[in-house]
Amino acid sequence: MKVYGLAHVPKVQRLLIAAQYAGLDITVEEFHPKRQSEEALAEFKKKNPNGLVPTLETSEGYLYETNAILRYIIRQNEGSNLYGKTDFEKAIIDQYLDWVALTFEPAIFSIFLMTYGHKAYEKDSFNNDLEALKKVLRILDDRLKQSKYLAGENLSIADIAIVSFLGFLFRFVLDEKARKPFPNLTKYFEIVANEENFQKVLGRPVLCKVALQH
Repeated sequence: MKVYGLAHVPKVQRLLIAAQYAGLDITVEEFHPKRQSEEALAEFKKKNPNGLVPTLETSEGYLYETNAILRYIIRQNEGSNLYGKTDFEKAIIDQYLDWVALTFEPAIFSIFLMTYGHKAYEKDSFNNDLEALKKVLRILDDRLKQSKYLAGENLSIADIAIVSFLGFLFRFVLDEKARKPFPNLTKYFEIVANEENFQKVLGRPVLCKVALQH
């Protein structure tokens, strides 16, 4: 299988992590829609009419929408149990996948773009976005007082979705001072990010002492 997208982007990384757990070999075709010619983009839209990534190429056809791809990948190895054992467990995982997509990702996205240079850095905008993000991180930290993982006591694809984004946040943005209000989240990140299958994709987790200076 092949995924179109950028290997350093968390939405692609979550698919590669899931593939590790599912025992699948997925290669990355580096592809940025906005950097393509009109002809190349038109050809790509035959795979995904939205012209967006990630898009997964399988022997049966093409799939798009990140979490749909994530579910498809992990279903290739039902023995992994990363998508829950019961209907209720699956619903909790879906709940957090939706929360990540609708609440967490919008809160972190601009910070990600400015950190990696995909968007011009503006100090006031960055700081305002970070303060808004901390309110979302508080929700996560409170949740992780109650359970070891996001959707309960077992690792799931919900954790893959969230930790793929947290990696850059702990490496570049949340320094020692900024992490203090979120002890449960920090402990959780260190546990999950140190899983072998996460390290194969994300590398060794790093918690910065001082945030990246722009």
